[in-house]
Amino acid sequence: MATIVKNCCTSLFLDFFKHQVTKSRKWNFNYPMGKPFEDKHAKIDVIQGDTMHDEFLGGVSMSLLMMIHETAKKQNVNVPLDLLFCGISMKDKHREDNLHTDHEKDELQDTPIIKLLGILNSDWKKSWGGGFEHGGILHSPEPGDFIVFDPRVPHKAQDIFVDNKRIAIDWTIRNG
Repeated sequence: MATIVKNCCTSLFLDFFKHQVTKSRKWNFNYPMGKPFEDKHAKIDVIQGDTMHDEFLGGVSMSLLMMIHETAKKQNVNVPLDLLFCGISMKDKHREDNLHTDHEKDELQDTPIIKLLGILNSDWKKSWGGGFEHGGILHSPEPGDFIVFDPRVPHKAQDIFVDNKRIAIDWTIRNG
């Protein structure tokens, strides 16, 4: 089951973060791993384990994670802070997402984890698509909302219907 944590940060914070992300020179096309280049999307690896690939974005992402953690607590949702990975992705209408699960056959396959996902575009509209399907249920969070979910349940991004680039952040967090 996926849970939406509502109103975790301001539009100003999202705008600031998105602006910093769009200036980054650390974008890569490594994901999804094992897929041909044509099926990959742009992503920034911000934090992997003990390695911070971008100190500034790492600091901002950790600030946002703390805001989400505090807001989630007030909404009786558990968002632990034992971070394993943080990344930022960019998708648009030209990239169809694939239904998939995460970490079933890698170093985290036996680790209890959750994922947290949110859109950094403060102006994103539901009619533009780009929501999040988890376990067959479509979730369309508002800007400033974040989704807590089990990454081992099939999930994918909803198709995007506009030329706008949807920028999303995700964290993989140890859960237990």
